[in-house]
Parts: sequence; structure tokens; C-alpha cells
Amino acid sequence: MAWWNTFFDADHRTTIRGVVYGILGAAILLLLFWDLTDRKPPEDDKTHIRYWHIVGSENDVPYTVRKFNQIQDSIVVHATPIPWQEHEKKILTAVLSGNPPDVVSQFVPVVRWASRKALLPLDDLIAASAFDTTIFFPALWNEVTWQGRPYALPVNTASYAFFYNKDLFEEAGLDPENPPRTWNDVRQYARQLLEVDADGKILQAGFLPGFSGSHQGLLGNMSIAALIAWQKGVDYLSGDGATVTMNAPELIEGVQWTIDYYKDYDLAEVQAFIGGLGTGDQHGFVTNKLAMLVLDMSFLDLISQYRPEMNFGVTEIPSFEGDPTVSMAGSWWLGMPRGVQHPEAAWAFMQFYVQKDIQLEEIASRDDPLFPANIHAAYDSSFISKPLVDVFVRQMEFAHSPTVVPLVHGLFWREFYGALERSVRGEQSPEDAFQQAEATVQSALDRAVSYDRYVQSRMKDLN
Repeated sequence: MAWWNTFFDADHRTTIRGVVYGILGAAILLLLFWDLTDRKPPEDDKTHIRYWHIVGSENDVPYTVRKFNQIQDSIVVHATPIPWQEHEKKILTAVLSGNPPDVVSQFVPVVRWASRKALLPLDDLIAASAFDTTIFFPALWNEVTWQGRPYALPVNTASYAFFYNKDLFEEAGLDPENPPRTWNDVRQYARQLLEVDADGKILQAGFLPGFSGSHQGLLGNMSIAALIAWQKGVDYLSGDGATVTMNAPELIEGVQWTIDYYKDYDLAEVQAFIGGLGTGDQHGFVTNKLAMLVLDMSFLDLISQYRPEMNFGVTEIPSFEGDPTVSMAGSWWLGMPRGVQHPEAAWAFMQFYVQKDIQLEEIASRDDPLFPANIHAAYDSSFISKPLVDVFVRQMEFAHSPTVVPLVHGLFWREFYGALERSVRGEQSPEDAFQQAEATVQSALDRAVSYDRYVQSRMKDLN
């Protein structure tokens, strides 16, 4: 049985026809977008490798590619931008075709590819080159390993911290130089910062748990309940990766805090308030409508762009008394698809990409903000000395990867937020809601683990 036939879940055989049509469609796209210059490398005694990267805010040849091609003359990297909407389809089609690029840049969970043998494990290359894997923040390195083997190198990440509006603090009678340290402080401060009109319409809110931007609904995309659970030491997945726990006391404590917090509000008014918030220069924090939020470091640039005179502060994410601060961080990573033609040359480029000086040079070359995965780059004075950046660097030491149940990552978070919303709205008790979510995720995980074992048993010769 060919390895690529195992990429698809055995429980979805009824959709094979649709999958095949999808693959054929992707193959057509591949032919349309294929870089024809890569088919016949120049006969110059150099090794030519292909690097596919997702198009972001800048569409030029990446700095790292230009720099790598300048400093040595034995390997030539050809960079091909991949449209955001097509990156997974295009890479998968190339792997299935047997003609993949040598290096890809991705941000989806590594396990999604590694568990189906779509990526080469890197442990042999790491050992042969004595590559130091401790240069990465632990949460990021853990995210790119699967069953004890590394399948990618982290490149960049997003670090979060707690933003607060000093002017609004002062207007509410709060000390602008004394931000909240505990979640109980946050709730008390928020009460003083809340402003409503005679009809109960919210004009200004102190804090909305989980909310960080518009159009995210009541609970946003940065769950305070999840942060509290991590601070309390929750462990969602068993050591063998086969059993998930969502109805955990650490998580229920975080959910209960969220429920108690919203008892101070009319949820319908909260939803209406959120609906009136915008993006960019209309973001709730920029317009003084929200006084406190958990946001990532890129928000510093947004404030600088739209309201440079804003008087605000950034501090570590609060916790309960005696608990550590906690943050969340995933990674953009580089990997080698199975079937690459030049793994040694690809590995040379990947090592180059994540070195301290190169990461710092790339950051300096770009207009959009980047946070390096390399610890030494993050702590370098040229990076950490920028205003307020030190807070985000320190938070990375307490970061957790959002990929907590890798084989069913998307389902886990869908069920998590569904259970959280049912709990906050009083439709179910937190225990019942998360027990229901746990049962759904466990059922899917059982199938995924069973299929993964089947894949592994049929692919023992593919190391």
C-alpha cells in the first residue's frame, strides 16, 4: 500500500470520491502555479532547492533567502510564494505527486503533517550536524515534535501580554502605574472602569474575558479560562496521547471565574457592545472603549500607527495569588516534505534561517512585526530593548502551545469554546458542558489514534 493512501482518515472512506476529485483539482492548481524554472535547474554545479512560503503582508523574496544565496555559492534557494488560501492544498498535492519543494513554511500543527508521514523527521540531521535545539523557546520546540521526534524548526511566534489604558485608569480613580496582578484585581478594576448610560447600554468596558478584537463573539479567541487552567497546572492529554481530559478541576475553576465575572453584566448588552467595535483605528482599545485586554506584541505597531500618543502600559498576564503567569504561543515553522531531492542542502538553509543574527536581521528588514523563535535573538539588546518588548519576551518563558491534543486539534478547540459558551450562558453546568465536550473529543481521538497506529504499522520502512 502506497504511503500517500494512508494520508486520509480510514473512517471517511465514503468520501473518497470527493477526496480524489479534490486532489485532481489541486493537481490542476499545482500545474497552474508551478514554478516552471524549477523543473530544469541550471547546469552550474550548484544544488538548487525550492522553498515555498506563505504570502503574508510582504510579497518580496524573503530576506533570509537573499542573504543565504549571497553568503555561499554551493546552494541556490528558489523562493515561491503560496497564496494564503491555497497553501495546504498546494503543498499536499506536491507531496502526493512525488515532486515536493525542499523546504516549506507553515503554521498549522506540525503533527497534522508528521503523523501522516508527509514530513521528514529531522533527528538524524540534527545529530549529524550537532545542531543545538535549546536555542528555541521550550513551548515552540515541543510543538514541532511528534512521538519524541522533531519534524520542523520553529521560526517565528506571537507573544501575548496584558495591555491597559493608563488614562482610563486615572479617570476611574485607579493608579495608572499599578496594573492588576491577579484575576480578582482584574474583576475589581473592571467594575470601576465600566460606564453605562441610563438605559444600561455599555459605553466603556474594563475587560471582556477572551476578547481581543472585533467579530469574535462573546468569548473571543484568547480564553481566560484556558489561561487559568494552565496556571493551575491542567494536563489535557495523557502521556501516551490516547486519553483527553476536559472536565478537569483546573479548567472548571477558570470557567467558573468567567461565569462569575459575567454575572456583573447583561450578556445581551455585552454582545451589542462587541458588535459596535471595529478594527484598525476603530479597535476597542485604541478608541478608549476597552480599558484592558490580552493582546499579542504586534498590537504595539497598531497603536503606533493609529494612535501614537496613546498613554498605555503593558504588563504580565495576571494570575491567581500564588500561581505563575501563563501565556500561549504557537509557531511558524520550516519543514522538509517527504520525497525532497536535496535534504542536506535543505537542512543547511533551515539551520541558517533560525540562527540568532539572521533572525535579528530579518526582523530589521521587515515592516511587519516578527517575534523570533530563537531565545538568544529575543533576548538580544537590539530586540528586547525596544519599548515594552521585554514584557513579551519574559512571557514566552511561561508560554504553552495551543496544540494540546494534536491529532484532533481543531475539534478540541471547537468543543472547548462551545462548552465554555454554554456554561457562561447558563445552558449547562461547567462540569456537564465539558464532560459532553470531552466525550466528543475522546471519540474522535480514539479513531485518530487507531488510524495513526494503522498508518505506523504499514509504514515501518519509512523512517
